[in-house]
This record gives sequence, structure tokens and C-alpha cells, in this order.
Amino acid sequence: MSNKLRILSCTIFTIIGVSGNAWANKVHSEQARSLSHLSTPNSDLVRAAGQYKASVQALIPIYENNLKTAMEALVKRKQLFAQGLVSKRDIDAGEQAAKEAQTQLDQTRQQLTESDQLIAEATAESIKPLGAAPKGRYTSNTAVMRYNGVGGGWAITQVSKVEGFFASKFGRELPISAFGQSATHNRLGFDHRNSVDVALYPDSAEGKALIDYLRSNGIPFLAFRSAIPGVATGAHIHIGYPSHRMG
Repeated sequence: MSNKLRILSCTIFTIIGVSGNAWANKVHSEQARSLSHLSTPNSDLVRAAGQYKASVQALIPIYENNLKTAMEALVKRKQLFAQGLVSKRDIDAGEQAAKEAQTQLDQTRQQLTESDQLIAEATAESIKPLGAAPKGRYTSNTAVMRYNGVGGGWAITQVSKVEGFFASKFGRELPISAFGQSATHNRLGFDHRNSVDVALYPDSAEGKALIDYLRSNGIPFLAFRSAIPGVATGAHIHIGYPSHRMG
């Protein structure tokens, strides 16, 4: 393979996401500044989470473009490989770059989901905290269903039983969107260590079955039908007691 062809092959991937990553770094810096002035009330957390969500949303088109560029470059490398113009090592490098771009995009989408769900939970707690409500109490309105649970309390280690129920009934894994504490919760100072979020619409067949199971087994939960209108859009079921600001 000539030096010119090798330089061309390498250049294809060195240009991937250069400008995009520069913008991404700028947005991450703005995230850090916006999160550095949080105060204790959940209303401040909701505002900060909303800013964080907006910054994450701004990153998604950048990372989508990075992935598109990586995939196009990989296709080009495979064409050159078929012509004997690049080595298998070049193909491997291209596949790794595409994999990393996909992972980066997936992680950012996950952060968007987590921030949306966190906003809903923090807003619900600010509006109507459970306080010292009695065990077994169940309340419901157009946006949120709450159940305090009964028995010996809840621990995140119990989620395996919930997963087993769901898999046996529906033949697929429980769609967990946040298991315990994530990087998003850490950044925003939200204690989610003993909670699990499930990406299910509460009024769907699967959502109703899961809620019935949780109630019949005394497991506490909050279920968000439409989350908080105008604030968060991700309906989900939060298994465990309500989360709060850390500290």
C-alpha cells in the first residue's frame, strides 16, 4: 500500500468529530458551571436538571453526526480493503471508531432519559412530599401514582425478584433505564442509590402488570404517567422510596 493511500485512509478517521467534539467539550464545560451553584431545595435541583437536559440534547446531533461519519468512513475502508489497498488492521481500527461513536451516542441518550426521569421525580417531591405517610398508602392523580409499600421495607437487592416476575410473564428483560446511582444522579447531587427506574408507561399492559406485582408484594413505587407536563416527558415507574437531594 502506497504512503499516499495510507495517509488518505488514516485521514478519513482523524477528521471524524473534530469540530463536533470541540463543541461537545464546550457544552460539558457549561454543564459543570451550571451545576456548581446548586442549593438544597428540590426546586433548584429541577432547574439545574432542566439546564443539564438541554445541554445533553444539544450534544445528541453532534454525536449522531460523528457516528454517521464513522460509519461512512468504515464503508470506504472496506471498499479499499476489497481492492487490496488497505490492511485488515485498518478495518479493525474503523470498526473500533464506529463502536466508540455508537457508545458515546448511546450514553448521551441514556443521560437524557435519566435527566428527564430525575426532573419528574424531583418535581413530584417538591409539590407533594410523602413525609411520614402510613405504610401501604396508595394515591393517584392524572400524572403520578404513589405507593408507600409494606413489610420490612425495600432494598435494591430485591429487584432480581421483580426482574424474574417480568421475564416470566412477558418473555423479555425488565426495561431498566436507571439502576441505582448513575453519573447523571451524581452530577446533580440526587440520591438514587436505592432506586430503580423502569422505562414503562404505567397504563400499558406491562406497566399495569408491574404495578400490580409491586403492590401485591408491598414494594414501594412512584409511577409517572405523563411525568410533569411542560417539564419532563419520560413516563416511567420508579421502584423504591422517593429519591432526594444528597446532603
